[in-house]
Amino acid sequence: MTDLGLMAPPKDGPAILVWDIETAPGLGWAWEKWNTNVIAWDSDWYMLSVAYKWLGQKKIEFIGLNQSPDFQQGQCPSCATPDDRFVVERTHFLLDAADVAVAHNGDRFDIRKVNARFLAHDLGPVSPFSSIDTLKEHRRYFKEPQHSLSEIGRQLGIGEKEVHTGFDLWRRCMDGDPSAWRDMKKYNVRDVQLLEDAYLKIRPWIGTPGKAAHPNVGHWEPGTAYVCPKCGHDRVHRRGTHRTSFSEFQVFHCQGCGGYTRERIRKSQKYDKVGLV
Repeated sequence: MTDLGLMAPPKDGPAILVWDIETAPGLGWAWEKWNTNVIAWDSDWYMLSVAYKWLGQKKIEFIGLNQSPDFQQGQCPSCATPDDRFVVERTHFLLDAADVAVAHNGDRFDIRKVNARFLAHDLGPVSPFSSIDTLKEHRRYFKEPQHSLSEIGRQLGIGEKEVHTGFDLWRRCMDGDPSAWRDMKKYNVRDVQLLEDAYLKIRPWIGTPGKAAHPNVGHWEPGTAYVCPKCGHDRVHRRGTHRTSFSEFQVFHCQGCGGYTRERIRKSQKYDKVGLV
């Protein structure tokens, strides 16, 4: 990864990638401004940037199309679709190195978007990773009027997204405006910081017994002692039993993140005989 100038994942524990992408829109023609068909298509969408950090490390990195040696400042975006391989290839390396990838609306947007560019550049699929979509998890556990990353940040008191000028920022980046790219970097990096903070707040809830599980980070912990599958903390207390229709499981409470998990070994219902009707 170092030959592409990327931060290497941590050597110990799972490689948890916190990431966010920004894309440029396609360019088309329409007779109307609202609820209409596109009658002609001039250029396709492409990747503008990706910001990322590895959980447990402090630095947030930004990779923008403006950093490419082939980037042409002031190029009219309607002339041709720029070659975004510089950003796409580095995003491919990052996801390929990740054990877990955290993104907001990542399952519906970020992952599918980058997969489309991987296919276009003939890079092939990345190695399997577990996805944590904070939008899905927030909707699963919390009933709020809105589930945007900015609103979650406001609700939890961890901050909001970077203020920007709207689509004008994207348009200026597509035109190669250096000041716009500086603003895009601030915006993209801020999203990753907010995403990490939101994920750490939500994480104890993910995989509450009976719900979809959080990726088990205990697989990367040395030793034989039971650790919290969500955060890897070794201070875990027994806390009752979780029962399903046919089995029961030992429940554990983590003293690190505060999350509840259950043992994988099930205890079947005990009975000596079955009555016949």
